[in-house]
Amino acid sequence: MKRYKLFLALVVVALSFASCKDKEKEEETDDYMAFVGVWGVQQIDYYNIDYWGNPIENTRETFYFTPGDPDNGIDLVFRNDRSGEMRDRSRDTLYINDSTTIICPDTTLVTRFTYSYHTDDSKLYMNMQVAHPYTFQMDIVSLNKNSFTYINEYDNDYVEEALLIRLSFDAKGARNNNSLKSAIRPRRKGSLLSDY
Repeated sequence: MKRYKLFLALVVVALSFASCKDKEKEEETDDYMAFVGVWGVQQIDYYNIDYWGNPIENTRETFYFTPGDPDNGIDLVFRNDRSGEMRDRSRDTLYINDSTTIICPDTTLVTRFTYSYHTDDSKLYMNMQVAHPYTFQMDIVSLNKNSFTYINEYDNDYVEEALLIRLSFDAKGARNNNSLKSAIRPRRKGSLLSDY
C-alpha cells in the first residue's frame, strides 16, 4: 500500500510539472501576440545618454508624425506568424551609396522583418531583412493594447526612443487621412527609423 501511495504521489508531482511546463510554453509563444497588428509612429526622440544611462536633455531632438499618415507616416506591421514589415513614407532623401542620393523620392519604402518578444526582460527583437541583415534589440518601456514605447541604443550613448500608436488589430493595414507635414530628420546610422 505504501508503494502504491508513493507511486501515486510521484505521478501527481510529474503531472503538475508537465502542466507548468506547458503553461510556460504557452506564455512564451503568446508573448509576441501583444504586437500583432498595425502600429503608426507618433513621436521619435533622439538623444545622448550619460554614463548611468540617463538622457542628456540638451541633446534631445523630437520629431512628430501622424500615425497612419498615407503620405508622410511610418507604420510597423506585425503579423501573427512573427513576420512583419516597416512601411516608411516619410523619407525626403534616399541615400543609395556614399555618392548617390535621390531627393524627394515620393515613395513607400518597405522593409521586411521577423520579430520576437520576451516578456521577462521586456525586449523586442526585430531581424531586418535587408542587404546586410541586422537585429535590433529594443527595450519596451511601456506596452498596452493601444500604444507602445521602445528605446533603442543604436550606437554607444546614442538613443532612439519612439512612441507608436495602434492603428489596427488587423495586420493588413489602416490609414489616417489627417496628416502633419513630413518631419525632416537627419540620418542616424544604426537607428531603426532613420537609418537609410
